[in-house]
Amino acid sequence: MLIAPYVGYVFNSGLSRHWKPEMSNPKRHHFVPKWYLEGFTDEEGFLHVHDRHTNTLWRKQKPKQVMTVNRYYRQEWAPEGIDPNILEKTLGATIEPDAKNAFQRLLAKPVDFSDTETATVLTYLELQRIRVPRQAKMAKQLLRSVIVKNSPTDAARAIAHGEVRIKINDSFRFDYMRMLIGTLHPWFARMKWEVIKAVEGSAFITTDSPVTFYNVDFIPPTEAGIGLAGTSILFPLNSETLLILRHPEYMSRLGDPSKRLPEPALEDKMIEITYGDIWTDQQVNRINWVMYQLSDRLVAGKDKSVLEACVGYALQGHK
Repeated sequence: MLIAPYVGYVFNSGLSRHWKPEMSNPKRHHFVPKWYLEGFTDEEGFLHVHDRHTNTLWRKQKPKQVMTVNRYYRQEWAPEGIDPNILEKTLGATIEPDAKNAFQRLLAKPVDFSDTETATVLTYLELQRIRVPRQAKMAKQLLRSVIVKNSPTDAARAIAHGEVRIKINDSFRFDYMRMLIGTLHPWFARMKWEVIKAVEGSAFITTDSPVTFYNVDFIPPTEAGIGLAGTSILFPLNSETLLILRHPEYMSRLGDPSKRLPEPALEDKMIEITYGDIWTDQQVNRINWVMYQLSDRLVAGKDKSVLEACVGYALQGHK
């Protein structure tokens, strides 16, 4: 099943109608885009990257080399006449350029942030949240649990003992995205948005799962659901700026963070966006730690010291 034709209101580029086999098909697909990562580079254009799987190691890389997977969006099961790379090409042709422009406008503190720009940000945040490998892994784990739970006792026992293996095809990752598209942005739209600046000398990191859900009642790496009153959405816009989305019920921070909220309807209304708060180095580092704990594998910042403050120890590696 193709994700793009199913959600044509998002991926409406017409690329499938004009595809020819000889068209360029890039192999390296970013699950966090290059243009976004460029906002976290040093003066020479390098990212300082820490890989949690290699513990103390760090390295310097250009954004084009980071957070990519070969043929990540390629759908080999596409029927004849449909480009297997339609999702990757649509992202590059429309969704990501539109998002880049919308976020640049958001950073400029516009008084006339348009409905189209707001919709673009909502769509992008939702897609960026669900397309990363961390979410794909979680989805496959959830599906496996559901299969085991609903299996006969002897089958479940055989699975537990390794006598039977469950193989979940990569196509499920696309089905998962298809199922979730449209479920998150009504929540994002009901929240209040705040653009935070880091104090001079401090910096935000980003990760391979840059749209982070955080609730004070849940200690990372446990991640709270978006339907709880105290859950905030953290999305670094660049090394100097963080976008936070908060539920209005918890803005006073006096309510119950674990209170379950009713399912929202997508309404035609204004979203409140505020600017001006400047966070201390301690506040920035605290939120960096949260994002680090809720990443999958990679964290990136503008210098090594930002990463070391985040992970809590000195890093050794490639300079």
